[in-house]
Amino acid sequence: MKLRFAFAFALLAAQPLFAANPGKAVVDEVKRYGSDAVAIVRAPLQWDEAMWRKVAIITAADAAVFAADESIADFVQRNRSHAGDQFAKAITPFGGGRALQVSGATLLLGLATHNPRLRDTGRDAIEASILASGLITPAIKRVAGRSRPLENEGAFAFDPFTGNESFPSGHATNAFAVASVFAAHSDGWVVPAVAYTLATGVAASRVNDNVHFTSDVIAGAAIGTAVGRSVVARHRRAATRSENTPAVAWAIVPARGGVAFEVWIPASRIAHAFARR
Repeated sequence: MKLRFAFAFALLAAQPLFAANPGKAVVDEVKRYGSDAVAIVRAPLQWDEAMWRKVAIITAADAAVFAADESIADFVQRNRSHAGDQFAKAITPFGGGRALQVSGATLLLGLATHNPRLRDTGRDAIEASILASGLITPAIKRVAGRSRPLENEGAFAFDPFTGNESFPSGHATNAFAVASVFAAHSDGWVVPAVAYTLATGVAASRVNDNVHFTSDVIAGAAIGTAVGRSVVARHRRAATRSENTPAVAWAIVPARGGVAFEVWIPASRIAHAFARR
């Protein structure tokens, strides 16, 4: 249900094209999500040595934490407090529906104020949330089948395709996917600091509530951040290519009895022109 609402919000970002041609707007948005999803899945095939080194470092760090998961969980639960529980209760929604609400509100505000940056921030955040926490992480959860710490089966209890869904954390994935988009679309340090602080708070709350091990939230944070940054980067490259595309191109070509002018107008320019009518 949340994904359907998120997709509806994202379609609003296609205004005024959505108002002019709803069917085309839906198709274009589906194509956009599909293209980005395929690109994200294929990304490892194009990573350079520096990127593989980063992935190796993150994987090694999470593996080290994995080995200490039970000890960390025991320590957190022994020192759990009412204040910590209240903090977790307040911040956990930012890894779920609240994140989509903030993204949708940012998108609508951008449309209302004709602010492309706000509009694109909200639109990209919704897409990153859907791809990361709605598709990628749930798929890994089902395959991994890790038991949650509250089930007291230990940190090494993995039973694929049984409904156990501890690894990775969906809330951490969602929080960091949205946070990374807001950070990437902002200037300065304030917005990134606030966004990543909230996301880190969400991750910590999941460990506090004993529903995830620490390695679960680290993996979720890595997935969310990677997807969020990838979505923003792809859309920026597409926007740059669009800006560099000439409005009209022409050429003189041979024709029977002389020469003729050949005029080429990009389809995107035509669609935009009709949408503005």
